[in-house]
Amino acid sequence: MKTLTRERLVGLAFLAPTLILFGVFVVYPIFYNVQASTLQWDGVNVGTPVGIDNYLELFQDPTFLITLRNSAFWIVLTIIPQGVIGFLLAVALNQGLRGSTIYRAIFFIPAILSPVVVGIVWQRILDPFNGVLTAIGKATGLEFLGGNYLADPQTAIFAVIFVNVWMWTGFSMLFYLAGLQLIDPSLMEAARIDGANGFQTMVRITFPLLKTTTLSLVLLGIIGSLKTFELVYVLTQGGPNHASEMLPTFAFLEAFQLQNVGYASAISVVLLVIAVVSSLSMVRVFGAGFITGDEK
Repeated sequence: MKTLTRERLVGLAFLAPTLILFGVFVVYPIFYNVQASTLQWDGVNVGTPVGIDNYLELFQDPTFLITLRNSAFWIVLTIIPQGVIGFLLAVALNQGLRGSTIYRAIFFIPAILSPVVVGIVWQRILDPFNGVLTAIGKATGLEFLGGNYLADPQTAIFAVIFVNVWMWTGFSMLFYLAGLQLIDPSLMEAARIDGANGFQTMVRITFPLLKTTTLSLVLLGIIGSLKTFELVYVLTQGGPNHASEMLPTFAFLEAFQLQNVGYASAISVVLLVIAVVSSLSMVRVFGAGFITGDEK
């Protein structure tokens, strides 16, 4: 009994540094943010308690509804293209093509770049006056390519989503490539012997065996979509007229430009709740195995 108790104490001693850091940098900020969301506070002076008024105001705020719509667009229009294109690239590069290592690096490089750098580069590309896309349009007679995509309320969110897909497709490709290399080659050989062509093998064997990889990418995509900030802020700052506003940029606007820290804290709490509910829903539906890779 004493030995068991001693082992537990030793285990807790090893866990203590991690638990302390987790409490200080994760748990405490969450509770502090929740408390701040119940205040009318500018971040400097003493806040005035307002209860749930910030939340009631938030749910009636048209800009908040716009951010929810944009988040839905972002989740659907990034996860699906990134997954499909990434999967097809992974299948192609897994065939042992000449120079495949170089292609892997080229496709993956955007994912390791800073979103700020990516945003600045694409600002230059999409510049309606001197941008690369405008120059290509003039040279080829396709002048419609030089549209002011980032300043048009109808296209701003989709332009930023396109840049995000360009940036992160290589990440999906790498995930799928790792999954493909774990598939037993004998399964593919058996399929060929049975007369399955390449497309049938990909659809009926390869993709189903990568279900765990796909679900992991979906979960990462949802969380990444909800917390996206840098790319949107650099390209459009959430504009024009909130047309590309996301929850993090909305919170930033309220906290640091309008000095409405209590309201911004309420936005952050709602963002956290959405992310947690989305993650737990996926675990509930598909089981925790898709995270650990132990799904049967």
